Amino acid sequence: MPPAAKAAGAAFPLSFLISLIAILFIANSVIQFSKKVNGAGFAFTFASHGVGPKTGFMAGWTLLLAYAMISPITYAGFGEMLSEFLERQFDVHVSWIPFFILIAIVVSVLSMFGVNHSTITTIIFLVLELAIVLAAIVSVFIGGTEPSLAPFNPANASGGFSSVGLAMVFGILSFTGFEAAANLGEEVKDARRTVPRAIILSVIMIGIFYVLGAYVVSIFFNDPAAVANNDAPFDTIARSLWGDKFAWIITLTALNSVFANAVAGQTSVVRNIFSLGREGILPRSLGKTNSKGAPVNAIVFDLILSAVLGLGVGLWKDGWAVWGLLGSIMALGLIVVYGIVTFALPRYYLKQHRGEFSPWKHLIFPIIGLLLLLLPLYSSLYPVPDFPNNLAPYILIAWIIGGYLYLSGIKRRNPEVVDSFGSVFREDSHSGGGSLPLIGQESLK
Repeated sequence: MPPAAKAAGAAFPLSFLISLIAILFIANSVIQFSKKVNGAGFAFTFASHGVGPKTGFMAGWTLLLAYAMISPITYAGFGEMLSEFLERQFDVHVSWIPFFILIAIVVSVLSMFGVNHSTITTIIFLVLELAIVLAAIVSVFIGGTEPSLAPFNPANASGGFSSVGLAMVFGILSFTGFEAAANLGEEVKDARRTVPRAIILSVIMIGIFYVLGAYVVSIFFNDPAAVANNDAPFDTIARSLWGDKFAWIITLTALNSVFANAVAGQTSVVRNIFSLGREGILPRSLGKTNSKGAPVNAIVFDLILSAVLGLGVGLWKDGWAVWGLLGSIMALGLIVVYGIVTFALPRYYLKQHRGEFSPWKHLIFPIIGLLLLLLPLYSSLYPVPDFPNNLAPYILIAWIIGGYLYLSGIKRRNPEVVDSFGSVFREDSHSGGGSLPLIGQESLK
């Protein structure tokens, strides 16, 4: 919210409302694919079926980079928050690094027990987070703050409607990860119904939560500059309405939130690594599972990679630099991936399911989604971010070029592997009403 308020002024809640609408168009593409195709790496699988094996590779390759940032970002954020909390509350100074290592190990161990345990853990922390923040929101309304529709009036934007569009960058990027359910298509019953429902419900519910939260912050402060210069608006609200003795609850809520994101994010990146390993893009050992169906090799790989990236950048700068630089790389990578998947949808239905082709769901909605993605992409590049965040687009470009060269090498050595990309998830391999094969069954080993 602070950077959105800096961009759009008093109308920054409007940017979150429009972002919700925009993400619904992007989610449509993921949902329409999920009705027909299921895979542990949604971008790789969907793009392979919609455009072709090479495009599927590039989508999966780019998503691999974006998802690889999730674990070190959340681990570093958790470490910094907990370190600052101990110093603020108890005057005890402990470096963020031990907490980084601790949460990395805990999340990885949880993941080895399977997705059900990870999901249950995430839900528990999510409920705690929602309850505390909703309590703060209710406190604002019953505390005498006057409601107003001014935050949703574009005339109140600091730089006209274009500044609302600039603030949408932060709104749209706040939704990144909504597609995570599509990565679990092999591990849930009746995935063709369950996954679309999970995606649309999560986008709508969390979108309403974002809009309501932004609105409450706006009317409470009644000063967009005060929001823009406040790193923790809800902490300020809690201290004002609950007193300093209870404000620490907000910090613990933030820690819960980051931990839940770490669990959910790690689940997504591990399934993506597993999918690419099974297809032969990454070493095939990463596509193996243990007797319980957990992709243990991919989990260990993610743990090591997270330590190298997170601690490497963190020791170079600090924990929050991990969040800033790697977060920028993740955001840009996901925007590119969303664009590829959205572009692939019309081609897929026209080629594979022409009788079910809907001009609205399979053409107009994807076009609107692509157009809306141009704004956050452009705004993430210009004006140029401060160092080291300005390195993000160059790292992404270098990664994409490296992926193209890597693909060329694979095609020269094993052309049949490239031609079979995405074939693990043929549509006729699943019945419409039954449960899907779980990762770990002999058919997928």
